[in-house]
Amino acid sequence: MVQDSVLSRIPNRDLAVYVVWEPIFKSDDLRASRRATVLFPDDRVTHYWASTLDVGELFQDPLGLTDEVAWDVYLVYRPGREWIVFGHDGIDTPENPPAPDDFMHQLEQLPVEKRLDGGRLAALISAWIKK
Repeated sequence: MVQDSVLSRIPNRDLAVYVVWEPIFKSDDLRASRRATVLFPDDRVTHYWASTLDVGELFQDPLGLTDEVAWDVYLVYRPGREWIVFGHDGIDTPENPPAPDDFMHQLEQLPVEKRLDGGRLAALISAWIKK
């Protein structure tokens, strides 16, 4: 869905997408995450496997989650905003990541008005890239 409704609509090469796969379900592992990369066949997408829920836990507070880790969320940061350092051996994250400039999700606990809508997400990203 995001591939068709967002990435295919935004040809801008300045767009960078980072997908972090975590073990949310029992079947989630490195092998499953590698198979799932076909969902985003775009060379602007970089995939990471996190063997723990640490990344999802880091985003609980910025998103206002209390009962579950952040997963199936689409965090949007304005161009030029840097805060994650990607090392050669994986992902290194700060202890307190900044709240995203905007986001969408597919979780029950977060606001209905922020539910994933590919067209709205594409429009939001496109507007920021053009600024």
